[in-house]
Amino acid sequence: MSKINLTEEELTKLLEAVNAGTEPTPELAGKLFPTLMEKLGQEGKFDFETLNRIKIPTIEYAGKRSEGVILASAAALGQSAPLQVVRSFGELGEDGWRNFIIQGDNLQFLKTAYLNQDPLIRDKVKGKVKLIYIDPPFATKSDFQGGDYAKSYSDKIDSAEFIENLRERLIFLREMLTEDGAIYVHLDMKKGHYLKIILDEIFGDFNFQNEVIWKRTPFAGSSKARANKFPINHDNIYFYSKTQNYLFNQQYVDYSDEYKERFKYKDDVGYYRKTLLKTYSKETEERLKREDRFIAPERVGAYPSYKQYLHESKGKQVEDIWTDINLPNPMAGERVEYPTQKPEALLERIIKASTNFGDIVMDVFSGSGTTAATAEKLSRRWIACDFGKHSIYTMQKRILRIAESKAFDATKKDAKYGQLPKAFAVASVGAYDFSRIMNLRENKCAYISFVLALFGIPKEKKDYVAKYKLDHIYAEKDGDPAEIFPVWDDQFLYNVRINQDYLKDIITQSRGRLKGNFYIIVPESCTQVSDMKLPNGSGGEVHFRFLKFPYSILEQASRNFAIEDQPDTAANINNLVSSVGFYFNDEVTVKVFKNGKGLKIAEFKTPILNREGAAYEGRSGLSLLLVDIDYNGEVFDMEHAIYAKDIPDNGEIPLAGVSSITAVIAVDRHGNESKPTLISE
Repeated sequence: MSKINLTEEELTKLLEAVNAGTEPTPELAGKLFPTLMEKLGQEGKFDFETLNRIKIPTIEYAGKRSEGVILASAAALGQSAPLQVVRSFGELGEDGWRNFIIQGDNLQFLKTAYLNQDPLIRDKVKGKVKLIYIDPPFATKSDFQGGDYAKSYSDKIDSAEFIENLRERLIFLREMLTEDGAIYVHLDMKKGHYLKIILDEIFGDFNFQNEVIWKRTPFAGSSKARANKFPINHDNIYFYSKTQNYLFNQQYVDYSDEYKERFKYKDDVGYYRKTLLKTYSKETEERLKREDRFIAPERVGAYPSYKQYLHESKGKQVEDIWTDINLPNPMAGERVEYPTQKPEALLERIIKASTNFGDIVMDVFSGSGTTAATAEKLSRRWIACDFGKHSIYTMQKRILRIAESKAFDATKKDAKYGQLPKAFAVASVGAYDFSRIMNLRENKCAYISFVLALFGIPKEKKDYVAKYKLDHIYAEKDGDPAEIFPVWDDQFLYNVRINQDYLKDIITQSRGRLKGNFYIIVPESCTQVSDMKLPNGSGGEVHFRFLKFPYSILEQASRNFAIEDQPDTAANINNLVSSVGFYFNDEVTVKVFKNGKGLKIAEFKTPILNREGAAYEGRSGLSLLLVDIDYNGEVFDMEHAIYAKDIPDNGEIPLAGVSSITAVIAVDRHGNESKPTLISE
């Protein structure tokens, strides 16, 4: 315990506060409870919610960081990334909103959303999401097909690194929620207990609302049989609110047949049962008689009854054990042939319970896109994020074909949803065309976008040069001008260095108009001074602040990033837990020919290097081949996803329906993809 050192004066003030029944001053409280204040300082705030959270048991492990450090990393060099629209569909509504499929590392996306600067999502996501559902990868070795990959994945998922990766994302996800929002985290029994403690720590155990037990299949025999233990046939879904004031719409299910049998009478209105009226007013009796619902007593002295109709009851209240929702069977219309697909009925219940029409639903481990598809059909706005290209094209197809999917709450069994999707876009996060960035003289705009993103500064379509009457002002940081040192100009790159005279010249050109902060984004090799204040000639000061980066970062970023490989088999679909740093769009090419059985890959090229720094040979750099049987030349509508390990050595793929309008997209191990390429005869 820390020793309390109070002066006589401070002790007197403390006694006065106690006798008066008032709080001591913050300064005095800090000296009175030094250890507590230190913990609260790490949290970044002092309130009762934080006090309660400190009482919650926590899990400790190597590499665990404080929340403050994690949140601060969003603004650190290279930790956030810009959003770039790859393709868009539909016209924006009156409110200017469009739904998003985000391709890239969900952590980078969450950091970008947390900074709330990117023009695509500024003031639209942070603190605006009503519901988050995530189904993070929680499979273990026994769930895969075996081999070296299964072992490495099992090791990774069992490690503290995996827990910290999810914890980091959960901290940022909390910041996305509205004050009355909620999060549902879908896990299994092997990892649920670890993450439950993490969730208590992040959201507070006082905001833990339910542990839902979801029985995945109706028959225990359908799960993997074991001779020495009970078959496993359930997942856990943890439901937390952000605050105590959260939205919840109670859900109901149909009554059992046994209960319905109690409604054995029938009239023109429907089935009913006789319910006794033991206490009632004359007004109630008159109303029931007018409605033809009053039933006179059968004998003197008995109670009257009224008609309680079955159809007027909402149903049975949904409890925390769900046995009425099954995994999509192989013949179900909603099946999209994605390994980890969840049923729409599961998300329907969750979304209806914790959102209303128009609310935003987010899923950053989107997989097959069940959350997005369900939210679309329930008239909610949505954001879905995943790293895998198989996932991205699966979601895109699912949303584009939403009209053909099954309707919810339909009277007819096979009724279709029947509505076109609302406007949505596929956007990438952290992706750059590296060749354009390095070719600075010809692609100044690409360079400007890149270096602004390094420091989390939004790029906007505004003429800042005209606003400040100064060259090279291309953005504002926190409302202050930001100059980008023009390395695309040989004269500046090789002959000019930023020194005090350079800064004085900026003040002279501004004619005394500048004051406050002035940012300069510059390679380290191009400056000879550090942050400094200089008089502006009008009685004020200009504080020059440098945002420096090694010039070599442009090359290093393309060579030394750590990125998870795209899956090359359905067995490792969940491999993409995280990646570090930016990735770059490289050109991938593929040549495919039609043959008697289907198609044959004749050539595949990618410039990426393997982890040993060598070029991939042949098809060794291929992860996935996507096929659109009848490509219309505009929208690539994926119909088949063929993993590299399922392709024979001769490159021949049996496939029905191949014709001259069949197109393919080849995806390499880093997620770079070819253009839609028609097959050759």
